[in-house]
Amino acid sequence: MSCLARAIPAVRADAAANARARTGARRRMCGGPPSGTAPAALGGAPAGVAGARGAGASRGRLDVPSRECNAPLPAPRSRRGNPAVSTRNGATAPQADAVGQDAYNKAMAEYSKTPFEYRHELGLYYHFILPNLIVGTQPQTREDIDRLKDVEGVTCMFDTQQDKDKDYWKVDAGAIRDQMNKRGVLHVRQPFVDFNADSLRVGLPKAVAQMDKVLREGHVIYCHCTAGMGRSPGVAIGYLYWCLNFDSLDQAYDFLTSKRPCGPKKESIRLATVDMLRAREGALPGDDIWDSQDPEGAAIDEYERWDIVTKLRRSVGDDPMTCVLSPLGQAKKMLGFELTADDCMPEH
Repeated sequence: MSCLARAIPAVRADAAANARARTGARRRMCGGPPSGTAPAALGGAPAGVAGARGAGASRGRLDVPSRECNAPLPAPRSRRGNPAVSTRNGATAPQADAVGQDAYNKAMAEYSKTPFEYRHELGLYYHFILPNLIVGTQPQTREDIDRLKDVEGVTCMFDTQQDKDKDYWKVDAGAIRDQMNKRGVLHVRQPFVDFNADSLRVGLPKAVAQMDKVLREGHVIYCHCTAGMGRSPGVAIGYLYWCLNFDSLDQAYDFLTSKRPCGPKKESIRLATVDMLRAREGALPGDDIWDSQDPEGAAIDEYERWDIVTKLRRSVGDDPMTCVLSPLGQAKKMLGFELTADDCMPEH
């Protein structure tokens, strides 16, 4: 395992216990077992992430099954026949205006160049990307919060919507916040402008830094935007690419989209990667953005990843150096010198 793998956020042991508990709940709700079982944590990351190479798997190829079930209602239309959790649970959902929904789906199709549609009336529609990371549609009712908490073990709602998005769909955001407070669900907000590639690019570093921090604290995240097709999967891909052992943006992108049909702007994530690499040492990018041509940012090596992780964690007040320091590294730390990946103890 590389020293970087030690810096990758851990999926704590209690997450595995929560996953086993959720398996029983899912059997009861869906009439059968989930597809596959969640992998154990390895070296501070989900199995198959940092430990993929040691297991003989191709680097960056995670073998984490997508825990889904066939819903009592039909899933939103897509070109993939990928079943997912989609349920209304008998709750009274805000009624979406048909004209407004059609206009939204038209705008989404023009922006993402994909055929996917958002079906507001179907309620929650989500996929497990990692055992502790779910990407899905916006919660609409108090009952949605209860379901995510009780069935899926969600402890953090990672919200990438703006207030006007909730107003558009007549979602009672106050009632949902109250229910999260009542159920002890952490609410993290990192809003992006919908259908705006520059907003995703500029906001991605701060959002990934927050996601990395919350996951390292042991939370199970439900990350959502409105449809769960652009902003929220974009943040999740940024986390996978920057903080876990994927060789390339394509690998991280394909991994997520193989689990959840969606079309986040890959180019925005690539450009945000360039911004992270060019930002001053130990800091997130500022308002300045850089012109860049592909393939810059489309692949990062271990030292570039370490640089990104360092900037992300320092931005939220955390120490990025979590590996075991060599004697030289310990001396450098005592003397106040900057630490690098070379200051970690070699693996045996």
